[in-house]
Amino acid sequence: MITSNNKNAPPRANRTKVSESEVKLRRLLRDAPQDLWLDTIRRTRSDAHNDLIYWMLNQPECDFAIAAHAFYRANPALQLENPKPLSVRPGSDNLFAVVLVNWDTGFFRGHTLKVEPVDAHPRVVARLNEKISLTPRSELPYTIPHKLLHPEGGEPAHLSPQLSPDEVPYLWALYADLGLRVPDTAPGIQRKVGKAKRLWKRVGFGSR
Repeated sequence: MITSNNKNAPPRANRTKVSESEVKLRRLLRDAPQDLWLDTIRRTRSDAHNDLIYWMLNQPECDFAIAAHAFYRANPALQLENPKPLSVRPGSDNLFAVVLVNWDTGFFRGHTLKVEPVDAHPRVVARLNEKISLTPRSELPYTIPHKLLHPEGGEPAHLSPQLSPDEVPYLWALYADLGLRVPDTAPGIQRKVGKAKRLWKRVGFGSR
């Protein structure tokens, strides 16, 4: 099993068992550019993939854009409604705390990739900043870094077709098995036939 490199992570006994497919994906990501990491976190669904995101956040190479995505998906403005002290070793059920604790210990200083609206929508960022401005500092048991409040800089992610789960059959199967967002059909002839059928229907041939 590939485990976290972060001393802030909970003891191994407290971690959930990782599926074989997720172990394979983690191994793949180990040697992949951060562009694939960001693409992967954008394919996650609700809390179902928190363990995978948690693993990403605990790797020293994790880009700031990935941390920002995780931070904003945790609804930080809501966290300020009833702020609580952060656990010293937060788990995958509290990604908000994981990002802040890891930031305090030197993580996410590499910032190559751009934080896009899909990661942190401008309205959500503005709402958090407004909430921060209205909350007395004495009422917050933690500090949210300025960089997370203003996630700017970096270049848009670029994923080559050779690394895209939408284009590579092996990757598509792996991502589909984990429930990550990929097209319904695998790359290849079947998908091309499906596209052709949809095109025929749009131009009227499907009704004849």
